[in-house]
Amino acid sequence: MIVRAGVVLTLLLVAARAAAQPSEPARLEPVVVTVTRIEQKVEDAPASVTVITREDVQASASQTVDDLLRQVPGFSLFRRSSSVVTHPTAQGVSLRGIGPSGASRVLVLVDGIPVNDPFGGWVYWSRMPMQSIEQIEVVRGGGSSVWGNGALGGVINVITRKPMARAAFFQGYYGSYDTYDVDLLVSDVYGPFRISLEGDRYGTDGYKIVKESRRGAIDVDAASRHTTLNGRVEGVLSSDVSLWASGAYFDEERENGTPLQLNRTGTGSYATGGRIRDGDDEWTFALFGDVQQFRSTFSTQAQDRNSETLALDQRVPTTSAGGSLQWAHRLETHRLGAGGDVRWVQGETRERVYNAGAFVRNRVAGGQQLIAGAYVEDLWTPLPILEVAGGIRGDYWLSYDGQRTETPPAAGSGVPAFHAFGEIERIIPSPRLAALIHATPTTDVRLSAYQNFRVPTLNELYRPFRVRNDVTVANEHLKPERLTGGEAGVQQRWGPLTARVTGYWNEVKDIIINATQTLRLPDCPAGTLCRQRQNIDLARIRGVETELDLRPARDWHIIASHLYSDTRVLDAAVQPALEGKRLAQVPENTATLSARFDNPALFAAAVTLRYVGAQFEDDLNTLPLGSYVTVDLSASRAVTKWMEVFVAAENLFNRTYAVGRTSEGVISTGAPRIAHGGVRLAF
Repeated sequence: MIVRAGVVLTLLLVAARAAAQPSEPARLEPVVVTVTRIEQKVEDAPASVTVITREDVQASASQTVDDLLRQVPGFSLFRRSSSVVTHPTAQGVSLRGIGPSGASRVLVLVDGIPVNDPFGGWVYWSRMPMQSIEQIEVVRGGGSSVWGNGALGGVINVITRKPMARAAFFQGYYGSYDTYDVDLLVSDVYGPFRISLEGDRYGTDGYKIVKESRRGAIDVDAASRHTTLNGRVEGVLSSDVSLWASGAYFDEERENGTPLQLNRTGTGSYATGGRIRDGDDEWTFALFGDVQQFRSTFSTQAQDRNSETLALDQRVPTTSAGGSLQWAHRLETHRLGAGGDVRWVQGETRERVYNAGAFVRNRVAGGQQLIAGAYVEDLWTPLPILEVAGGIRGDYWLSYDGQRTETPPAAGSGVPAFHAFGEIERIIPSPRLAALIHATPTTDVRLSAYQNFRVPTLNELYRPFRVRNDVTVANEHLKPERLTGGEAGVQQRWGPLTARVTGYWNEVKDIIINATQTLRLPDCPAGTLCRQRQNIDLARIRGVETELDLRPARDWHIIASHLYSDTRVLDAAVQPALEGKRLAQVPENTATLSARFDNPALFAAAVTLRYVGAQFEDDLNTLPLGSYVTVDLSASRAVTKWMEVFVAAENLFNRTYAVGRTSEGVISTGAPRIAHGGVRLAF
């Protein structure tokens, strides 16, 4: 793939030099806030940042935010499938190959508010309707120095469209597998007050997710339906003072490929905050929280897949709340920042355990977590060509009130009827030092070194889960993951072409993986493969990411990206067999190539090719998943100044590819060709 990337670069350079049309008008560089929590132009950010604009969202054939983000080097969910049919607990996100389990190694924000599931760390991508997105900022590398827990591999911040005037936006489409989406966003302004309301309803009958040659009578379509309601009120009291409040409701139902496997999530969330500016000082603050009910069922499936019996029925109520306060101050050559945030989570898994379809016992396990941190940073510009960013953050983590109850306890398992877990308490520092050098008017050099961390979630500490006949057991003794890393990158502009290459080296201490067990644990019934979440002493993740952005003519835009990622377990005292093995669920090579044409007088069209290299399903590297290429296509045309029609197709050539594989050889497949078409209205 490295050779291919070189060929692509050569072709793009040739195209740039051969472009006969004059250069298009200068474009304004996007402003980002995620790198340092201080607004700055993306070209001045001392980090590896990819910005997905509103234009990119509309040009994409993707139906979900996670599918849209696959154009970013190194972005992936735990498994390769789309969130349209993926179980929520497998929707954890990683960047740069740091993500061998379902929990996210990336902090995901919406307008600066964390949306990672408070109990499990995964992300409900359906909570973010595509129509409401203004911009997405993807920051790879050091993020914990200002954002704290969860930003092990980086930060993704989804910026929504704010109410600015009286307007209405509608999008509706229908497509393959009875897939539909209806999304309405309205806004209005009343003096200093601005309000927006959005409602989105999505549904699909889905498709069968098991490879055709292995299907049996129990394999049915993986259907999915969800409703999202969002509201926001802003009060712009003056140019220096503004307040806002928002609320959201999310309800999702899924059928996970067999009649007895389903899950449902209901969430209500709120947030409020504001901004106050006094001369060179600016204060921002926010309070947020949510209440959630999650349910999921699991089954035991016969080898011939013609029958199944209920194995586990889980219900997970969770409550969380938090807040943040930030100060920024501008001096002649310094931009100072400081702040702090806190998040509290309470959750538990309430389970009904079955054997051969008959109820045998109840299990309740859970606890509470408190994570609070504070940071300081300085963006220093000693010379016009040099910016130095330095900062440090300290976080306090407390996991407490952990307990597990078995009623009645499993006979002969050794598990007591009641077990209270000890408290876990840590103070974790996260330093970062970075530099941006404008070496020439067209060349930028970025250097950085950092330490990041992620604490284990309540889900990892207390909740077991099952994928067909593979069981993964919780571990109440897990330690935080600590990443020490550095990177160096060069960005070069040649007329209409911008190229960026970044090399990175990360070592993660105590990384949490799903480790295969040789001895059966009490939560693993007979006939299942047993894994447990465990800390592995040391893993190394290193690689090279490349991004190319070419605008050879006014109506054309070509984007290419490639990531080479080498991920290895270096030291595993508890599982020596893992040493030298690749981390599960991480391909060595991924690449995308997208070409877009946009002429308002004619039409807009985009084609995207995506390559995902081979990877392993399991920690022992015994279950390989092959490489694949998919092609997406979209086209749109403005019919009037307020109406646009569009069509799109994902996996245009209907490529069959594996996204998961179990120990008994059941292979899950990714999305087949899915076409849809619809209309967008703007008033």
